[in-house]
Amino acid sequence: MLPVFRPLKDRAVLVVWSGLCTSTVGEDLFRVASVWLAVEVAGNMVGLVTGVQYVAMLVAGLFGGVLFDRWRPVRAMLVSRWWSAAFCLLPVIGYYVSGLSITLLIVASVGLASLRMVFSPALQSTIPTLVRDRDGQQAINGLFDATYRIARLIGPMVAALLHLFMPVIHFLTATALGFLVSGAAIRAAQTRLEDGLADPVRMKPGLKGAWEALTAGMRLMLSEPVTGAVLLTNALMNGPWMVALSLAIALIVTEYKPTFLGFGDLSAYALVMGAYGVGDVTGNIIAASVRFRNPLSTMFLGYVAMGTGFSWLAVSVWLLPGEVLLPAMMIGGLLGGLGGPFFFVPMITRMQTVFHGHDIARVFRFRLVVMAGAMLISSIVATWFFDAMGAVATQLACGVLIFGIGIVGHVLCRRHERKERRGSADPVPAPGE
Repeated sequence: MLPVFRPLKDRAVLVVWSGLCTSTVGEDLFRVASVWLAVEVAGNMVGLVTGVQYVAMLVAGLFGGVLFDRWRPVRAMLVSRWWSAAFCLLPVIGYYVSGLSITLLIVASVGLASLRMVFSPALQSTIPTLVRDRDGQQAINGLFDATYRIARLIGPMVAALLHLFMPVIHFLTATALGFLVSGAAIRAAQTRLEDGLADPVRMKPGLKGAWEALTAGMRLMLSEPVTGAVLLTNALMNGPWMVALSLAIALIVTEYKPTFLGFGDLSAYALVMGAYGVGDVTGNIIAASVRFRNPLSTMFLGYVAMGTGFSWLAVSVWLLPGEVLLPAMMIGGLLGGLGGPFFFVPMITRMQTVFHGHDIARVFRFRLVVMAGAMLISSIVATWFFDAMGAVATQLACGVLIFGIGIVGHVLCRRHERKERRGSADPVPAPGE
């Protein structure tokens, strides 16, 4: 059995993972359905449904600690699952009472995005209670991360299958059921998830306590400069990653219309994204199964691979003839997807090793805040770049930026690891020497 799947031998891990699978696939169903329904009821206002999610994540991440750091992680996860189900059902109820509106879809999207900022940090803080050793933590981080990556692959296929016998509005019902199943799984493993966790954070009253909660994640990152720098780099790089993957590739396919073996248009876009997904899952399995000797510098090699893939995807448009363009773009997507997990899995494992208990949730929440801000700003700035340079040049710029960060980060972290290794090899003088 591959190391990434070994944690599933533990019943508690299997139960939590099974619930996570249902909710992540459900969230992808919600993404597909909300965009489709928004197009039907609001046309070109569909961008509001996705845009407000970044704002919601930013606000919820900034102020969530004031409310949820007082709770045990399991309680936070359970409450977020129940309320997520309620937000999913809100448009369904509205559909049958007064008709579907863009307002209901926006409220549901904002609710789910906000509650994601509650659930994800709490989940991260419970992983060290499920698996105590570092190798096991790396495997379970890879396993849980693979769940989200696989959902991106199979979510659209599940949506296509369900559409044969179910109205699109009830994709939201299916998503709500997935959240309820996930909540039931967490409840079933509650004793194990709470084993060894510290008591909830005791905050000072009034504005002073609120300010400490707001800044806790940032202060914790500053207390561990190396780990904090790695987490912040990852959060900021989500901006160009999102532009390259979610926006530029779609525009390139629309403009240049690559075809191969009869595949074109939407099918061509799906093939490029599918190739990225295959690389994503493959990289996840490798990164979760191998214990890297130099994890910090190896993380940044993941960005080198990702930047190379995105850059090649852009350059191939300029250099290659149309009949081989689509396979070349798929190779770029595959290489780009392969690099992501090589950064993320060791990064999360290091975070759970350096920080402990509720501090893990605080740090992870702050990372999500920075990530949401980076993606929000990037989505706005990208429009200007697309107008000024075009989609291909913007894709190349994102790829070169990610590649450059990967090279610089690898060199700096390699020096740091060598210095740490030399320091640990120095003999410790005996007392009196």
